[in-house]
Amino acid sequence: MDVTQSFAATFVDELAAQGVDFACISPGSRSAPLAIALQRHPKIRVFVHIDERSGSFFGVGLAKGTGKPVVLLCTSGTAAAEFHAAVVEAFHSRTPLIVLTADRPPELRDVGANQSIDQQRLYGTAVLWFFDPGPPVESAGAPRQWRRLAARAYAEAAGGPVHVNLPFREPLVPTPGELPVPFGTAGQAISAGRNLPTPGQVTTLASALQRAQRPLIVAGEMRDGDRLAPALSRLGLPVLAEPSSQLRRAETGAAVESYEALLRAGWSLQHGPDLVVSIGGTPTSKVLGAWLAAASAPTFLIDPDRMWRDPEQVASHVIACDPQALLEALPPMDRNAWREEWMSAGKRATAAIAATFVSTPLHEGHIVRALAARLPDNGQVFVGSSMPIRAVDSFWPYAKTQQRFYGNRGASGIDGLVSSGLGLAAGRSNVPTVLLLGDLSVYHDMNGLWALRRHGLRATIVVCDNNGGGVFSFLPQAQHQDVFEELFATPLGLDFAQIARLYDLVYSPVTDRAGLEPALVDALAAQTPTLVVVKFKREDSVNGHRTCWEAASAALR
Repeated sequence: MDVTQSFAATFVDELAAQGVDFACISPGSRSAPLAIALQRHPKIRVFVHIDERSGSFFGVGLAKGTGKPVVLLCTSGTAAAEFHAAVVEAFHSRTPLIVLTADRPPELRDVGANQSIDQQRLYGTAVLWFFDPGPPVESAGAPRQWRRLAARAYAEAAGGPVHVNLPFREPLVPTPGELPVPFGTAGQAISAGRNLPTPGQVTTLASALQRAQRPLIVAGEMRDGDRLAPALSRLGLPVLAEPSSQLRRAETGAAVESYEALLRAGWSLQHGPDLVVSIGGTPTSKVLGAWLAAASAPTFLIDPDRMWRDPEQVASHVIACDPQALLEALPPMDRNAWREEWMSAGKRATAAIAATFVSTPLHEGHIVRALAARLPDNGQVFVGSSMPIRAVDSFWPYAKTQQRFYGNRGASGIDGLVSSGLGLAAGRSNVPTVLLLGDLSVYHDMNGLWALRRHGLRATIVVCDNNGGGVFSFLPQAQHQDVFEELFATPLGLDFAQIARLYDLVYSPVTDRAGLEPALVDALAAQTPTLVVVKFKREDSVNGHRTCWEAASAALR
């Protein structure tokens, strides 16, 4: 048996033994040994993607949904470069990926060989670990080394993306009818636990909370944030939780509704915190970030990944430990009046905002509220960057116990969002999945829609179609009318009916408030993927948001 085929079969077998369930492969010649081994392994499901960029973001969605390392595989050359954006997102969101790039052997590098580029440390600092073992060679200890490489790649990927560059010499495929077999037995068992807080860390935070009269919890994106809900409920403090924290739900005990409306209103000026505990990713809301910076309160950043997520640079204490263990070690707080002020204000703001939806033209707030009303109790939403994630943060009410929210908030780009959402649907195939995206995001990753039919996925794609980059209408760029449309709004003028036809999707257009909920009900019940396109004007979005904030502010006076 050729050594390359033996390596591929053994390496892949060890990945499966360690726990790899899924692999995303883009076709190529140099990667053939690994592609064949992955496809033939009975414990690994392979998703083929023609477009490497879409395929890599699909892997990101798979990994976010399952919480386990997913394999990405491509051939050499620019195919490997196409993975870069997804690797960056995975690094900043600590998403587990094992990136395998096939490569030319050393004798074909720097000599003008076809599809040969420098792939050494191709992704720079955006991976947690890089290794290039060189072309496989026969030796007495080779199978043990191959398995150890796979085992280490899996272990290192638990905290984010790793890159293994694998040069292969020809022949790249086995003789027809010859099935390579793995050598050796399963290798190292590698395990890691959560970092528990030290007694000193618990004492320091507990003492600070006991002294504080107006403490707040701020919760950003977390895949498993709902595990913190019992501890937060027992603690009894107001929690400003965005939906992607998985903590904007009744079980959290004191999650504040419509908190951004409170921060935009004068009410927040008299309700500044004297201590902040920050958990999860960087909050989406700029209003929240600016308000916390202005409050100048002592801030404890619970940062188990040592990511230093503190863009406003307000953290006075950074605690690198498991937030659940730390919160569970804290004593309950008697700050009932403070908590009730926030909870009551949030309810008043929510009611005032809901009242505006009856009369204002269609905008993102209507879409979010309609989707929240119709999403199944066990549904999941992949929320696009730019306006959708902000609208969900502003307008989504309490989530049901099993509902979950995801997004690509590591690097917050709009690339690969269709594919990441569909990867999420593939990884949790028994869960109703909705992708809530902007029209620019769908256009940017239209290739990703191919995966729906190719892999038999079920998902509802809801498009906020304001014909361009609506988020810029809320930014200072909008004041420069002579260049705004061309440089920032960038209207597409796309006919989404043609996109639906190209990818064999059900097309469901919505142009008014009355048609919104019925369209969502039909789409969520459909057995085939549906593209719900909600068309509205950018100026209606700006005016609608302004009306919401004004109504909430008036209700809080």
